Amino acid sequence: MPTEHFDNAFGHRLTEERNRLGLAVHKLAHLAGITDYQQKRFENGTSVIPIDYLQALVARSDADVLYIITGTHSV
Repeated sequence: MPTEHFDNAFGHRLTEERNRLGLAVHKLAHLAGITDYQQKRFENGTSVIPIDYLQALVARSDADVLYIITGTHSV
């Protein structure tokens, strides 16, 4: 049976991006259409970040999603 591995680096980079944008947890959660609880789970690496969440960030914020995913800034 496969074990799931959550890359905490995604969550760390997501937190960095939220801070760079000057947004509180609840504000980024609202922009992405999720709960504060789920946002915190993404940021602390205890939940997988789904593609629809990343798509919402691209559509509704200036978050550097490439950086969140790869660790390389898009600009």
